[in-house]
Amino acid sequence: MICVSLYAFGNAIRTGSTTLATFRVGTFVKYVGILGLGPTQLWFGLTYSGRESLLGRRHWALLVAWPIFVLVLVGTAPMHDLLWNVVEFSPGPPIASVDRVDGPVVWLNFVYQYALILATYVLIALVGIRRSGRYRVQVGLMLLGGVIPLAASAILLSRGNPVATLDPTSFAFTITGGVFAVALFRFGLLDLVPIARHTLVEEMSDPIFVVDLGDQVVDVNAAGAELLDGVEQPLGRPADEIVPSDDALESGGESSEADVVVESEDGPRYFDINRTTLTDRTGSVMGYLLIYRDVTERRIAEERFQRLIERSSDMVVVLDEAGTVTFASESVERVLGCEPTELVGERVVDRVHPDDRSELLADLSEYGTEYGYTDTYVARVDDAAGDWHFIEARATNLLDDPFVEGIVLNARDVTEKRRRKRELERQNERLDQFASIVAHDLRNPLNVAIGRADLLEANVDAEHEESIDNVRRQLDRMEAIITDSLTLARSGETVTETEEVDLETVAREAWGSVDTDGATLEVDTALCPESDRNRLLSAFENLFRNSVEHNDATELTVRVGSLSDRSGFYVEDTGGGIPADDREEVFEQGYTTNRDGTGFGLAIVRDIVQAHGWEISLTEGEEGGARFEIECYETPVEKPIAQV
Repeated sequence: MICVSLYAFGNAIRTGSTTLATFRVGTFVKYVGILGLGPTQLWFGLTYSGRESLLGRRHWALLVAWPIFVLVLVGTAPMHDLLWNVVEFSPGPPIASVDRVDGPVVWLNFVYQYALILATYVLIALVGIRRSGRYRVQVGLMLLGGVIPLAASAILLSRGNPVATLDPTSFAFTITGGVFAVALFRFGLLDLVPIARHTLVEEMSDPIFVVDLGDQVVDVNAAGAELLDGVEQPLGRPADEIVPSDDALESGGESSEADVVVESEDGPRYFDINRTTLTDRTGSVMGYLLIYRDVTERRIAEERFQRLIERSSDMVVVLDEAGTVTFASESVERVLGCEPTELVGERVVDRVHPDDRSELLADLSEYGTEYGYTDTYVARVDDAAGDWHFIEARATNLLDDPFVEGIVLNARDVTEKRRRKRELERQNERLDQFASIVAHDLRNPLNVAIGRADLLEANVDAEHEESIDNVRRQLDRMEAIITDSLTLARSGETVTETEEVDLETVAREAWGSVDTDGATLEVDTALCPESDRNRLLSAFENLFRNSVEHNDATELTVRVGSLSDRSGFYVEDTGGGIPADDREEVFEQGYTTNRDGTGFGLAIVRDIVQAHGWEISLTEGEEGGARFEIECYETPVEKPIAQV
């Protein structure tokens, strides 16, 4: 409207001009208004249709480049003939006029201005097509107001005189301004509430559909159009044909809800559908509003949580403040043999062994009402068959958590674990008794026999020396068996006290305590695993002794290094190796291919490794020898590398 005012003011100056200079001033003012009409109308159209973000600084610069260029030509028109050539000027009164010959720039400017104005009205028309009701009335008025100056301008151009002093276009724009004022302010469609509601619906991430009483889709937002990917022109089509799972909603009533799954290229999408009845002021039903709330992420999280609970080996039980079961996971059936629903409503202590109830009830009554309280209990619980299971449960008080409202028990069956523990304890007792027998009852007579053999060796002739040597050799073998048996008996005991041990130092110390007979040791590791140093030393001694005794030691190299792809270390040699068929048997007690060996060495190594919670395997080395790999499940630290 400012540009229209300048347009009209410039015409007024031109009409009353008595000199050519004054006429030129009016022409300049008029062109300021003309050149501003196209860009400002396009700006209005983009803003009204919600596309103002398309008009950035660079686009504005391009948009006003031509008007600025033309305005410079208008201001300097007397100096050139680029715009027009004035032939004659006729001053007023009553009306000043000019006879001139227009150049192509004038007509190019008309094309530019009309292109922008027409683009504006196309944008406004699209708003009316996409919306309904009062918006369409508003759009219709604005389009009508825009036709009036276009018609006036077309009349002016049809006469072949675009610079006539009596230009009806400026008067027509005055009518347009009045029509626009009525359209914009009479209906209140630029007020905050309607604008906010429209923006809310259009920019919501949830798909929204409006369906009339004839089950025809009459409106859909951008998210809804995206959900209908591949459906062209959804407006006016039956809802049951294009709206996903429209039939899932119950008919009748003011509102209804449903959960549906919609298949898409990216996989299934989960929606909560809400249908609301739309009525007019008289209460008559006009149609329905369908809102599809995307709950895919929530459903995936719920499903993941549900499956984790269902497939967990641990039982999850929720109790209320009185100790009554309100929820039990599927694993209850696997452990106790009863359906989870059978537990719901029972008091958990009713299934606990009478000897274990008092402590449990006393503890829960003292701390059970304290939010966040956590403790671990072990009690005997009967199953569906009446058998008792030792159940270890960790209780957490979440009564004040609105999403839980209960005491959560994470429980597991430790019956087998306790049975194995008792068996291990009995086994360790037997091993201790065996070690005691070996250490005292066998070693004492063995020492006597060794002493007698020494006496005989000094008093027999050469004829019996071979027999004495044979006796001594057997006595030494018995000594080795006793020593290895004691080591084996203690090697499997669980390691409880550990420290960081420098692997290189232990390996070299073990090498020094073994008769290597000319073999070579290479150590390339900086690992410092948490271990029992003495037992790790014994493992290395047995591994080194195994390599030396089963190969030609003079050309043998034994290497110790770190595993490159796992946390652990290896011991390998350059000997003949161990056949693949024998690799599982070599760790068995008594297995040996050396007639002087006891067959306990690698069994001792296996027990020591397992006692640390590690794992040992046998494979082939780089040069064909035996390679023992010890994998440590806790990553060992590495000692710092010395700086040179």
